[in-house]
Amino acid sequence: MNLTQPTAPPLTVDLHGLKLAFQTPDPPLRERFEVVYGHLPRLDGPESDIFVGWHIHKLPMAPPPPPGMPIISEGQWVSYYGQGQLVAIRMPKYGLITVDLSQQRLIGAVTRNCLEAYGAFEDVMMISLAPLYRRRGWFPLHAFAARAPNGKVALITGEMGAGKTTTGLALLSAGWKLLSNDSPLLTLQDEQVRVLAYPGRLSAFDDSLARFEGLRKFILDEAEVEGQAKAEAKAKQIDLLAPTGPQKRVFRAEEAFVEPWVLSGMAGGIFFPQVAPGLAQSELEEVAPKEAILQLVPQAIEGWDKAAIGQTLQLLGKLVEQVPCYRLKLSPQVEQLPGLIAAGMKK
Repeated sequence: MNLTQPTAPPLTVDLHGLKLAFQTPDPPLRERFEVVYGHLPRLDGPESDIFVGWHIHKLPMAPPPPPGMPIISEGQWVSYYGQGQLVAIRMPKYGLITVDLSQQRLIGAVTRNCLEAYGAFEDVMMISLAPLYRRRGWFPLHAFAARAPNGKVALITGEMGAGKTTTGLALLSAGWKLLSNDSPLLTLQDEQVRVLAYPGRLSAFDDSLARFEGLRKFILDEAEVEGQAKAEAKAKQIDLLAPTGPQKRVFRAEEAFVEPWVLSGMAGGIFFPQVAPGLAQSELEEVAPKEAILQLVPQAIEGWDKAAIGQTLQLLGKLVEQVPCYRLKLSPQVEQLPGLIAAGMKK
C-alpha cells in the first residue's frame, strides 16, 4: 500500500456472506471498485474476511517480482511466484499483487492500464482473489451465467470469440437474470452444483450490440466514433500499452436491463457456443460428459494452484454428471436462443 497519500476508509461489501474490503489512496481505483461491486450490500465497520489494498503504480509497467521469491509458473500475460503462504502474481501490463493465503490479504500496485483497458480491473481482481475463493469452496469458471425463469442456470463457456457474450445478451434481453458475465462461482450444496453470482460489467462489440434493439444505445454515432478514434490515436503516441484494434463497449447491467441481478441458482446446463457460418437456425448438439469436462478444465483450472486442482476436478465431474452438456451452433438469429437453451436444460 502506498502510504505517502491519505487513504480513505475501506469500502466493504457483502459477497455471499463474505466481507470483502477494498482500500486505496487513489480515487480512480475507489470509483472503479464502486462501479463494479457497488450493487452489493455495503457493510460498515473495520472487520473484513478478505482485505484488498491497491494503489496506482507510477510507471507503465508492473513492478518487478519480489526478490528471492521462487517462480511457480511463468507466462506472457501472468506469472506466479510463491514462498510459503505468499503468492505474488505479476501481470506485466497491469500490476503486481501479493496474496497472503493465511491472512486473506491482497496488497498490490496496478498500472493505469488496469483502469483504461476494458475489463482489466475486473480480470485482475478475479485473478488475484481466485486462490482465496477456491480455499472457501468457491470455484470460478470462465463463463457467462444467466438464470432462466424456472430458476435453472445456463453456463455458457468457451474460448474468446466463440459467441458467449452474444448468447448471454440474448438471454438477458428475453428476461433471464444475470449471475455473471465472465466469472460465476461454482460450489457444492447438498452434493448439487450451485452457481453463485459474481460482479462485473457487461461488454460487447458493436456487431453484437446491434443485434438487440435495447442495446444499440451503447454504440457511438459517427461523430463520437471519429472523436474516440482521435483520442485513441493521441493516447497511443504516449502510451505504448494502449490497446489496439476494435474495443468492446463496457456498461453496467443496470444501465441496460431492469433489476438484472440474482444471487444464485442451481446449474441447469452447460453450453459451448461456436459460430456456424451458413446455419439458418441455431442448433444444440449433445456433448458427452468426458468431452465436456475436457473443455471445462482450461476454463476452470489454474495449473499453478496445485492444492485446488483435485477439488476443482471433483466439482466439474459432478457438474457434467448432473446437467446436460451441449455444443451450441450459432446462427445469426439470436432471438431463438432463449427458447432453444431453455428446452435443452429441461432434458
